[in-house]
Formats: sequence, structure tokens, C-alpha cells
Amino acid sequence: MSAFKPIRQELALIIDLDERGWFKAHVENQNGKTVFQFSNEDEETGWPSEAGLWLVEDGFMRHGRDTDGLLTYLKSIGIAKPTATMSLCNY
Repeated sequence: MSAFKPIRQELALIIDLDERGWFKAHVENQNGKTVFQFSNEDEETGWPSEAGLWLVEDGFMRHGRDTDGLLTYLKSIGIAKPTATMSLCNY
């Protein structure tokens, strides 16, 4: 029997801004460290992108609060562990 227990990765999606066409959010781990952030801002102009939120437009998420889609994406790029969980934080 192994005494090793894998560390469970619990992630939280935090919506920083969602109003008047602007959207910003980030993902924190269980220690409160930001591990991923995204927005719909155009990098050149700083205004909301006409194409919308890239994670939604590229098919990774159904909408900006889609934790299942975002978790699948983060697992695919190696940010989230295969056993990670994610919840939407409402604060």
C-alpha cells in the first residue's frame, strides 16, 4: 500500500468584469494563485474585441461562465491536472 496521495487540484473561475461588452476573468488554484486569465479585450486597442471572447469563438467554452469547457481546455494545455475540479466563484 502506498502512502502517497495525489494533491487534489481545486480551481476557481473568478469573473472580474462582465458589463457593457467587457469581460475579464481569471482562474485561481486552491492556494489563491492565479494560474490563467482571459478577457475579450483587443490587445492593440484595449477595447472589447469584435470577434468576442476567444475561448468561446474557438469552441472551447459555450459562454464566459462555462467551467466544464474551461477546465477541459486547461487540462489540454497542461495547466490543470487530469483530476482537477473547477467551480464558479461568486464574489
